[in-house]
Amino acid sequence: MTGNIKNICALLALLISSLIYSQELKYEEVVPVDSTVTKQELYNRARDWITKSLKDDGEVFTIEDSNEGEITGGGKLRYYTKKIYVGALCTIGYVNFKINIYLKNGRYKYIIHSLVHEGTNCRPKSAINYGLLTTNDKPDKTNDVFLRKGPWNDIKEKTDEKIKLLIYDLKDAMNKKHETNNNW
Repeated sequence: MTGNIKNICALLALLISSLIYSQELKYEEVVPVDSTVTKQELYNRARDWITKSLKDDGEVFTIEDSNEGEITGGGKLRYYTKKIYVGALCTIGYVNFKINIYLKNGRYKYIIHSLVHEGTNCRPKSAINYGLLTTNDKPDKTNDVFLRKGPWNDIKEKTDEKIKLLIYDLKDAMNKKHETNNNW
């Protein structure tokens, strides 16, 4: 009986550690704005921001529901590095992501998640894809000679910089009146 308990405990420890150490990298925040700003106004601001900020990066709306106060879309960030490491040219590519914006009167919540790296083909079938970015110090696919800690951290650092700029831009846009509400 104690052998079964030990096996169960070991299995639970393995499952918990894999969940803890493979957390998806994501950005999430509830942001208060002027309490008089309506959900519809915030919806208009968010929709305009996505259209203007992500259109060149392959933005796609998947949900637009002004009644529920939700906008969901996707985009991609260009990844480029000047660092020198084996396979560097094959890691240059994009980090695709999803964004959800939930809106209520006087506040909104954004979630930027599902950040997935895809390298470009520098030679036929030679792209180096790191896949889903996680909070791990090194990629899950460490058995591949090219998938090492240095490039993994570089991709995460550059993605983090770009996502933080995107968030700053979103917050700025969400504090400005929608064009149809300006007196022009």
